[in-house]
Amino acid sequence: MHLWDKILRDVAVAVSKAAGVKIEAQDFTAPPDASFGDTALGCFKLSKELKKNPNQIAAELAVKIKLSAMVEKATAAGPYLNFSFSSNQLVDSVVRDIEKQKERYGLRASSFGHRLMFEYAQPNTHKEIHVGHLRNLLIGSALVRILKMNGWQVIAASYHGDIGAHVAKCLWRMATRAKIKELTLKDVPKILKGVSAAQKNGRYLGQLYTEASKLLEEQPELKTQVEAVQQKLEAGDKAWVKLWAETRKWSLKEMAEIFKELDVRIDRQYLESELVSAGQNMVDELLKKKVAKQSEGAIIVDLEEKKLGVFLIRRSDGTALYATKDLALARLKQKEYPKVQRSLLLVDRRQELYFKQLFETLRRLGFKHQMEYAGYEFVTLKTGAMASREGNVVTWQSFRDEILARAISETKQRHAEWSKKKVEDMSRQIALGAIKFGMLKQDNDKILMFDLEQALAFEGDTGPYVQYAAARLGSILRKAGKLSDCRGERRSPERCQPEEKRLALAMAKFPQVVEQAATELRPALIARWCLEMANRANEFYHEVRVIDAEPASRSARLRLAADARTVLILGLNLLGITVPDEM
Repeated sequence: MHLWDKILRDVAVAVSKAAGVKIEAQDFTAPPDASFGDTALGCFKLSKELKKNPNQIAAELAVKIKLSAMVEKATAAGPYLNFSFSSNQLVDSVVRDIEKQKERYGLRASSFGHRLMFEYAQPNTHKEIHVGHLRNLLIGSALVRILKMNGWQVIAASYHGDIGAHVAKCLWRMATRAKIKELTLKDVPKILKGVSAAQKNGRYLGQLYTEASKLLEEQPELKTQVEAVQQKLEAGDKAWVKLWAETRKWSLKEMAEIFKELDVRIDRQYLESELVSAGQNMVDELLKKKVAKQSEGAIIVDLEEKKLGVFLIRRSDGTALYATKDLALARLKQKEYPKVQRSLLLVDRRQELYFKQLFETLRRLGFKHQMEYAGYEFVTLKTGAMASREGNVVTWQSFRDEILARAISETKQRHAEWSKKKVEDMSRQIALGAIKFGMLKQDNDKILMFDLEQALAFEGDTGPYVQYAAARLGSILRKAGKLSDCRGERRSPERCQPEEKRLALAMAKFPQVVEQAATELRPALIARWCLEMANRANEFYHEVRVIDAEPASRSARLRLAADARTVLILGLNLLGITVPDEM
């Protein structure tokens, strides 16, 4: 049990004894004003049980409650009972707790041994990976780390649309550019020869898709040609399959490189093309079991009784849909990982209805494990929303390069004496930190407008600001020299400074924040905690004498600085952010 859990449990027991009503640790909350105390209990629950005014209960308990060594005082403020902890006791206890657990600090065992399949990272092949994809990739990879920190055995899965209408459009445009009407095996090498090495990427394929989309808008009669390409791909036409396989290879190679750069780690990669046949068989099975039925030539599942409308699972021309393949994917996951208790997907919130329909259909097929999704809103830039169809997306590479260039320029101005390699290494960490923190600091259910200039700022709620706080703590420790092993020492009688206590309080709450972030699937909670820690660390090293303090206080404060750096780095690592040695 972590220190903060124990503190709240002990206070809850003391209140329960004094009130004669059971109080839980989760009933406590942060006071609206830090001057009121370090934690607070709203007496509304007690009011219902005791049939008294909550203000009266708070006032009575403030006098009646038996205080422990940790609790310095209890005071009433309206309906709230506030508790203030002993500064020295709290800081010493936090430091000892972290020194004992080190990198395991914050690890929770609440879900230990439970298995979870988590699918995220679903960009399609034959398109560029752009800024809009980043939110999924970064929320997903952060959640994998956060869930693991809470004891879950996470199987991270990705699922890529490598076949379908968008692929047919892209390949059709490749053929029409080469003025080929009926593709043969002999034509494929000719088409591929016309593509340079620099074009073998998602950006080029995305341009083809955009061109095709615009042509089809101008000449709707061409739609039948694209549909014919899709049908031939599903039928296994050798020429189209060969062109598709080669272009898909470009996408998957680039995708793997970007995932590695962003530290997105995947245990099992699924591809839509592997599921077409199995999906069609499942549609037939649904028909046979009378879960699905025909409607104007298409196959549907009627979910009106659940107020979910009609779920289309096969087109009237017999071709597969996303739903066709998603049904097969769910069965394949279950077959490969039968011991998974929970299946979670990270998806755009605009797909909410679709996944409710999918999960209900799977339940009717007998799927019993917990199926759920976490939604997120889209990303926009100051220039507006993006759409591949319109060709106005900002690719990951161009986005990263612009931020990296600015980070390098800023670093050179600050450190003209650094070598070129050191500038580039530090700037890359700062640029990636800015991007990741900027994407993760806002809750998933809010539209995110990414401000490039703001994200790189060394002040405010930014990644570089938090990275700098950790780097500055490291700098203090380096200047102080080797930190002596003083774990057995007690703090001197001198009372802790308020800044020390506030820093220790933030450190103590880290395990609780980790658990809440996993329960609510909200990495933003970790980001906000990192900001609070950075603020408290900033106050600490500006207001408190450390290196030139009295010997006993110096030792204690260096230990606090070292442990604060440890915990702040743990929090940033959960977000996939590293800390430069210097900034």
